[in-house]
Order: sequence, then structure tokens, then C-alpha cells
Amino acid sequence: TVRTATRRAHQLPRAATTAPRRPKITTPRRSFLALPQGEALPVVGGLIGANCLVYGAWQVVDPRVMTRHFTLSNDDVLQYPHTLVTSFFSHASGWHLLGNMVTLFFFGPEAIGALGAARFLAVYGGAGLVANSAQLATNAYANMRRDPYFRTRSPRCLGASGAVNAAVAYGCLLNPWRMIIVFAEFLPLPLPALLYGGAFLAKDLGALFDVHIPYVSDRAHGIAHGAHVGGTLV
Repeated sequence: TVRTATRRAHQLPRAATTAPRRPKITTPRRSFLALPQGEALPVVGGLIGANCLVYGAWQVVDPRVMTRHFTLSNDDVLQYPHTLVTSFFSHASGWHLLGNMVTLFFFGPEAIGALGAARFLAVYGGAGLVANSAQLATNAYANMRRDPYFRTRSPRCLGASGAVNAAVAYGCLLNPWRMIIVFAEFLPLPLPALLYGGAFLAKDLGALFDVHIPYVSDRAHGIAHGAHVGGTLV
């Protein structure tokens, strides 16, 4: 009968009547203060350790040696091409080091979970090189716009911000609607990651092109805005 045939159809194994489901791509979740897990632990720990080691060298090695080999300048990059890499492991200020390493600690593991350790390191290193190249171009353009009489030596740049910004941008694009807590005048302000990432990029773009964006633009002097933008866009 029709009823019996219908009942038998429902009793068929599900594997024979349904198509295989594609596995969902997920990234490992961790609590706010948890240590990185799996392959993220040695990668993030190694990068933080390398940056801290160079910071320690700044405290004991002749500053002239550190400046020559761990800062980037248009004036001598051809003579010391290794500074394209060493400068983005270099911090002379403890606060500069702390800010970059805390950011890497929170955003790095998520990017490693999605990309894998090898691809993340390729992105991190590539972002550092692109960031430094962008800053060299920014310095050259700024000097070219000056009257020849007022042209100066290129400023020296250092810091992991460009490379770290790539991890921040990737994390914001990976989960654009998650909430990120931003402290505005010491008050916690929750923002969607997409809005946070946009403001993160706009603060440097505004300063780079001398456009003031209220509550966003970064007007501090001595900031390598070209490197920040270059790393973020990677």
C-alpha cells in the first residue's frame, strides 16, 4: 500500500538519502586572558620573545650600533638592507613594545588559527616589509615636497606596528560583527570589529593626508603613519 511504502522510505539509512555536509571552518575560541593554544603558542611567544630580546639589546649595546642596524632610514637603507627586516623587531621604548606585543597577543592567535603558522608568518613578515617600504616612500615624498633649502635627513623608523596591524586587520575581517572593547578617555566603549577596523585605518590615513577626522585622527608627532597603513592593507 501507499502507507507501507512511505513508512519504508522513512526507514532508509540517512546516509543514502542525504548529501554529505561540508565541514564548517571555525577558529578556536579562547577567553580574554587565556594563553594562545596549539601552534599559536610558539609562534606568538617566539615573536614576542624576539622583540623583547632586541629591546633588551637597546638597553646594553652601544646605541650607535643599534641605530645603524635596527632602525630604518632612506639615507642608508641601501648600505644596510637588513634593516628592512630588523627594524620591525625593534623597539627603543618600553611603552611602544608593550602596546605592540599586547595587540599581537590578542589578535595573533585568531589569525594563526585561520591561516596556520607558516602562512601567518609569511603574512606577518610580508606586512612588515610592505609597511617599511611604504614608510620609505612616505619619507621620500614628504622630503621631495619641501624646498631644497629646507630638506632634511630622513627620520629613522622602528617598531612592529606595521606587521601587527596586518593581524588586527585580518581579525576584524574574519569576524566583522564581534564586539571589541575600546577605551575612550578610560571609559570602555564596545564597537563592532568592522567599525573598529575602519577607525583603526582612518586614524593613520587622516594623519598621512593631513585630513582631520574628529575623535579618530592621530595627530601625534613621530608616528610612522605610512608604515601603519601599508601593514594594515596587506
